[in-house]
Amino acid sequence: MAYRAGGEELRCDALARLQGSKSGYQKRGDRCEGLYVSKVGSRSLAAMSFTLGRLRFDPASSVPARVSAPGQPEAVNVRAVAIPLKTYYRMDATLPADGTLLWPLSDVVAPEGLTDRRIGIFGWKGREEDAILVPLRVTQGAAAGSRAPVLIIQASFDAQKVKWRWGAFRDGRCSASGPWHDAIEKPVTAGWPVAIELSALPAGTHCFEAVAQSGVSTEWSPLKLKLDIPKP
Repeated sequence: MAYRAGGEELRCDALARLQGSKSGYQKRGDRCEGLYVSKVGSRSLAAMSFTLGRLRFDPASSVPARVSAPGQPEAVNVRAVAIPLKTYYRMDATLPADGTLLWPLSDVVAPEGLTDRRIGIFGWKGREEDAILVPLRVTQGAAAGSRAPVLIIQASFDAQKVKWRWGAFRDGRCSASGPWHDAIEKPVTAGWPVAIELSALPAGTHCFEAVAQSGVSTEWSPLKLKLDIPKP
């Protein structure tokens, strides 16, 4: 995570940088961004993006993307990741309260062919291990479209079923969750981005749970998150 502490210089996580590439993960102005080397992960279900409306940008444009977190009165941590499996890209930054991050796409995104369908971005507040995810708005030039919160999750395996449900988060605890909803209508291959529109959720902080099942096992892989839905 990129951060500033007590006025210190911006620091970046110690990711294994991709050697011999100008696109390697490193400090780039007010953010950390680039490609890195990673070991193959285990079977998992993960959050990849949380935005207000679908992520849309033109990587060929010289106009930087503008990243904001509407309705957030405190600083928000920002992270962008590559959605395709085995593509190890990351961008980390800190978004000041009521501020905007200018995200130049010409440094890494465009040279590496990372289109808006190959990248996810989300924000969070609090410590990373017990974070509350915050939806980000990303615009580039033209006015933004839909404001509906969209969460994208991804299974690292071929999934036959993906389901989700939610419940309110009150007094530091998750209340009883509602019924399960189907996130997919047909099986998806490993790494396929599963988009879940959350416009039905009221404003506030909620507990979100998703599970995925492969066709070769009866076990469910779980994902539990806390999501903050801003007021319209």
